[in-house]
Amino acid sequence: MPVTICDSKPMSRVLARCVVRSRWAPPVTSLILLTVLSGCSKGGYMSPPRDGSVRPPRDLSDVEPEPDLRMDNGSMDLGSQADLSQPRDLSAVPDLTIPVDLSVPPADLSVPPDLTPSGPISGGPCSSGASGATAFRVRWTDGGGRATVSYDVHGLPDKSRWKVGAFGYSIGFTPKFVDPFLGSGGLQLDSSSFIDVELSTVGVSSIASASLSILGRSYSTGSSGSFNWMTFTGSGATPLNHVSNVAPYRWYTGDVTAAIAPSDRGILLRIKAAGSSNSLVVNSLELCIQSR
Repeated sequence: MPVTICDSKPMSRVLARCVVRSRWAPPVTSLILLTVLSGCSKGGYMSPPRDGSVRPPRDLSDVEPEPDLRMDNGSMDLGSQADLSQPRDLSAVPDLTIPVDLSVPPADLSVPPDLTPSGPISGGPCSSGASGATAFRVRWTDGGGRATVSYDVHGLPDKSRWKVGAFGYSIGFTPKFVDPFLGSGGLQLDSSSFIDVELSTVGVSSIASASLSILGRSYSTGSSGSFNWMTFTGSGATPLNHVSNVAPYRWYTGDVTAAIAPSDRGILLRIKAAGSSNSLVVNSLELCIQSR
C-alpha cells in the first residue's frame, strides 16, 4: 500500500511536493528520496526561519530627474547649491551708503541772522516778520468799548521811558475799540486821533535798521489806507493804500530807520492814519530794531 509523506510548510525555495513511495521500492531509491526530502517527516519538522535579507541602498546617481526639475538648458536647478548662496546684489553697494550731503546740514539751514536777538535788544523775534529784534510790542483790548493798551514786550535796554497811548484833537476824547466782528478788533485811528510812544534807545549804540508795523486793516468799506510817523529826528510814511480794508487782519510795515536815533533817551514817536481812507483799526503795534 502506498505511503504519503508531505511537508506542509517547506522553508526551502524548492516547492516541496508530496512523494508517493511504495513500500516495495528498493532501499537505495528510498535512501535517495529520504536524503532529498530530508526536510519532510511525518512529524512535520520545519527548519528555523531565516531573517529577511537587508536590501542595499539604492544608487540614485543614475536616476533621471523629473522633467519639471530641469532648467530649459537641461541642467538641474537643484543640482548645485551655488545659486542658493547669498546673492552678491544684496551686499552693501556704494550708492546705498549715506550721502555726504546729508551728514551735516548746510550752512543755509541755520537760523537767519534777522531772526536772532539783535545785540542789546532782548525782545526776541518780531511777530510781524520784520528783521531785527523786538524793541516793543503793544496791543489794544476791549475795555467796555474803550480801547485799552496792553504792554506785551519791551526789549530795549533802558526801560525808564516807556509809555504808549492814544490821544485826540478834541476835548474829552475817548479811544474807541471797534471792529470786533471782522477781526480781533482794535483801536480806531482816524484823522481826529493819533498814537504817541515814549521810549529810550540808551544802550543801543548803533542802529542798522528800524521797522514800525501795525496789525489790523483799513477801517473803511470802500478804500484801503496807510499811516505815517514822525519824531524829533525824522519822519516818513507807508505807500498810499498800503493797508488793505479786507479781513482778516495782517501786519503792515514801514521803514522808520531815519526817525529812530541810537542812544537817544527822549524819543517821542507819533503815528497817524493816512490816505486814502484816513482811518485804521490797529490791533497791535510793534517796533523792530536791527543793531549793528
